[in-house]
Amino acid sequence: MADQNLETINRCLALVPILCQHQGLTLDELSRRAHVPRAQLEEDLFSTLLLCGVPPYFPHDYISVCLEGDRVRVAFADRFRRPVSLDALEALALKLACEGTAPGPAGARAVAQLLRKVEEGMAPKPRKLFKALSRRVGRDPEMPAAGASIYDRVCRAFFERRWVEIEHFSGGGSAPQLLELEPCGGIARDQHWYLVGRLDGEKEPRCFRLDRIRNLRALERKVEHTAPVDLDALATRPFFGDTALPKATIRCHGATARWIAESAESGTVKDCGDGTITWHPPVANEEALARILLGHGGECEVLAPEALRRQFVHLLEAAAAAHA
Repeated sequence: MADQNLETINRCLALVPILCQHQGLTLDELSRRAHVPRAQLEEDLFSTLLLCGVPPYFPHDYISVCLEGDRVRVAFADRFRRPVSLDALEALALKLACEGTAPGPAGARAVAQLLRKVEEGMAPKPRKLFKALSRRVGRDPEMPAAGASIYDRVCRAFFERRWVEIEHFSGGGSAPQLLELEPCGGIARDQHWYLVGRLDGEKEPRCFRLDRIRNLRALERKVEHTAPVDLDALATRPFFGDTALPKATIRCHGATARWIAESAESGTVKDCGDGTITWHPPVANEEALARILLGHGGECEVLAPEALRRQFVHLLEAAAAAHA
């Protein structure tokens, strides 16, 4: 049943770019273009596609399908003007996975051809970000080992179970630190890639942004057997040690207050005693946090910082204008 549902959703989403580019197609024309029987097409359009939308799931976030006589039109589907493509991090993850498994020169050429097609299918802004990330953390599959990137050298050291020495800038204009650490893996979060590693004598791992590592070399020292690191948990846990991230002040009440109190990181929530709470999450991306808050309707009030408050107001005004 799950496979059938996924197949139906994929079939519906494949119809949207066709309809966006050719508004007013008849059901018979759409059936021929999509290679879907007309009866199945009608079932997909009016039983499934109408339920497809994106957060925060306001009415204008759902795809609207209108049948005028025998002609089909869609609205609120601007995100689907072209076939669905990967975002920058998804494309980068695919690139790194392919580069790590490509067997020999023939495989490298196949990977390069595949990645060109992926890049051609991306929108301009994600493509630009993907290229920038690729230059920093990826490498050409045909590049010799001497030209390997920071990311590639981390991977080699990790699989060879060797300690690494990094030259790391902590930000804020401070001088770089020369650190020796045991590499434990890597995570992607808050639009950055991080090397996770333990310093000598420390039990808890630390996270080092790859774009702040200017140099890295593998050491002869071998990694002894140590406790594994839960990278999934680390990728979702706030970096309280990162003083560059401002803390928000958000007042919540109702069901949202109960949900935040149960799910937020320990130490970020204060019970005000009147059925409301004050939440202080780190702000890595104002727009992303504002969209999450918008999904809770009127049960959240942003008090600080001003940049988050302005972003929240902007999204509210956009939603109001769409329904005016």
